[in-house]
Amino acid sequence: MLDFENLDQQVGNFVEKYVDSFITWDLILFFHENPYTVGSPASIAMSIGRLGSDIEPYLEKLATTGILNHEFRAGEGAETIYAYKPEPDFEKSVIDFKRALKDRASRLIIVSKVLQKEARR
Repeated sequence: MLDFENLDQQVGNFVEKYVDSFITWDLILFFHENPYTVGSPASIAMSIGRLGSDIEPYLEKLATTGILNHEFRAGEGAETIYAYKPEPDFEKSVIDFKRALKDRASRLIIVSKVLQKEARR
């Protein structure tokens, strides 16, 4: 049985607040590791091995929370473009999250929390 109390409280709060799915998990880590990426849902999806239509609602949610900026580009082939614009505190939290993922017990706790969130949908 996993001891949820052993997860660093700040990491637990980060997961609770931001990581509501494995797609969000992938997006947060992708943008953290590629902070100058500016792209459409299709191009971002290709980079993380997912479908653009699958990630678009999650990109919008990250934009709503202020982690991403989004801009609609009109004209032929009009699309929304996303870019990473996190606050410094968010960046520190992502670093702590990545560090926690290196520890097997913490990673299992985080995976369990995300699975519980996905099961509630």
